[in-house]
Amino acid sequence: MIIKVVPIKSKTKAAINRVVEYIASDKGRADYLRQGIFHNLLTTDLDEISNEIHENFKTYARKRNLTQARHCILSFSPLDKDKISIEMMDEIAKEYLHQAFGKAPAFGTHHMDENHMHTHIIVGGNELLSKTSTRQTKADLYQTHVHMLEFIQQRFPELTIGIDVENYGRKLGRSEEEYYLQKRNPNASLTKDQLSETILGLFRLANDSNEFKTILQNSGFKSYEFKGRLQGVHWGGEGKKMRFSRLGLEHEKIEALDVQSERLKELDEIREEQDLEREV
Repeated sequence: MIIKVVPIKSKTKAAINRVVEYIASDKGRADYLRQGIFHNLLTTDLDEISNEIHENFKTYARKRNLTQARHCILSFSPLDKDKISIEMMDEIAKEYLHQAFGKAPAFGTHHMDENHMHTHIIVGGNELLSKTSTRQTKADLYQTHVHMLEFIQQRFPELTIGIDVENYGRKLGRSEEEYYLQKRNPNASLTKDQLSETILGLFRLANDSNEFKTILQNSGFKSYEFKGRLQGVHWGGEGKKMRFSRLGLEHEKIEALDVQSERLKELDEIREEQDLEREV
């Protein structure tokens, strides 16, 4: 499972409405009353859900809180499409909310696309009746992801988690030359679909292209570049390569990640300056 969190910056209720309606409908394919998740909410009415999240932020959030809500996506491997059920997804989503956003209002629905089962959740930008932001630090995001992967591994061992939890984030203890002499192309046995799922999952964990390259290396993939840009990974045998574009990862997505990372750094600097001004 891969977790992605997208901030909703707009302060309007209309912005919340759009996300809530999308989550509830899945283009007409979802039954939100049967597949819905209602976390710290008083109603199942969609407009009232939007209103609760919006009013809680408007009334209680600190002015420096720039995020009215968060759109969280829990994405499951296509390899599990014949194993996973709504009941399993429901239990996983509730554990995620309990772990990451226990005191915040949230609404979600399971989207059962034929090859891409996933859960969409909108979480308020601050906890219920509280100024406390639901913003997670990089360390918080990592710990949440590790917790969820361990939870799935223990509760539903038949599902694919796709990431080595114990070694995620660790640097190789040996030189690159020694590593590849002892364990050359460790992921060569993956099918193309499995490779795509794994690479896309690792990409979603990265904050920028440099971190993506490090995560690939720590996960046993040797990447390669073309004209100074990350191009793909070595896979499928001696000397063979696979471009990211053939795995569903266009270079524009990698560039967009870098742009987003720079913008988030700018926002963090602005927040720090504002905090210093208040202290003075």
